[in-house]
Amino acid sequence: MPGVASAASAPQGYSGIFGGGPLYITSKGASQNITELANSGFTEIIVWSVEVKPNGDLNLNGEFPLTSEGVYIGDQTYPDFASDMARLKQGKVKRVTFSIGSSNFGDWQDIAALVQSQGTGPDSILYKTFAALKTAIPAIDAIDFDDENSFDLASTVKFGVMLGKLGFHVVPDPYFNASYWTQVAAKINKQLPGTVDGVHLQAYAGGTGNSPCEGWDFGDVPVFPFLWDADDSPRQVGRQMQSWHTECGIVGGGLWLYDDLVGTGKTAKYAQAINAGVK
Repeated sequence: MPGVASAASAPQGYSGIFGGGPLYITSKGASQNITELANSGFTEIIVWSVEVKPNGDLNLNGEFPLTSEGVYIGDQTYPDFASDMARLKQGKVKRVTFSIGSSNFGDWQDIAALVQSQGTGPDSILYKTFAALKTAIPAIDAIDFDDENSFDLASTVKFGVMLGKLGFHVVPDPYFNASYWTQVAAKINKQLPGTVDGVHLQAYAGGTGNSPCEGWDFGDVPVFPFLWDADDSPRQVGRQMQSWHTECGIVGGGLWLYDDLVGTGKTAKYAQAINAGVK
């Protein structure tokens, strides 16, 4: 397996976007959507949302089984998924990230329970599962930590270090509890420097009012604020990114959610707005 977090680091002039079903569901135009995203100007695609089951199996959005008993089975449902993730990088996308969690209760509690019962060594189901995911889809560079209700520091740090050793970067995805998340980043990077190389700060929905310039100090790890297309037009997103860039020098930002934009022709406009705002 790969060594210490060897995947692509978060680039300067970063722009990310979350996406769910339209990235893999054939009937939602997955192939065309991959092409659009690859050429949109966004530099990171964050695939949302990976569910971790009590037995360590992974599933996307409760509708797309990814692994079973430590073996990748995603090709049984969507044979083109792995190649589509690689195809994203044939355009302007530099980084593909898978996001674990969301507001759903259970994913991070399951991770904590598995770490506590099995550890994170090569014989543990979490190690086998994520090793299988990395082997099957080498285009995945990072894992986004969207824990909104568990906050078990010890197990989260062990899990993050394990992912780093498998070649993944780790990206916290907070909207509150800043002190917890800064500890997660610091403790993972103390054991495996460079593993946490960015923060996806939610500045929308429950995180409305969050600013990367105040209250979210991760030291030398850059904070990338994310806004929501339901709240802000491309022009408004660009202006806010520019304001934060002027105030505290952010080098990137992002958008929630591609699923809202499919078929609207707005995806590239949002990417352009973010990229221009953080220059």
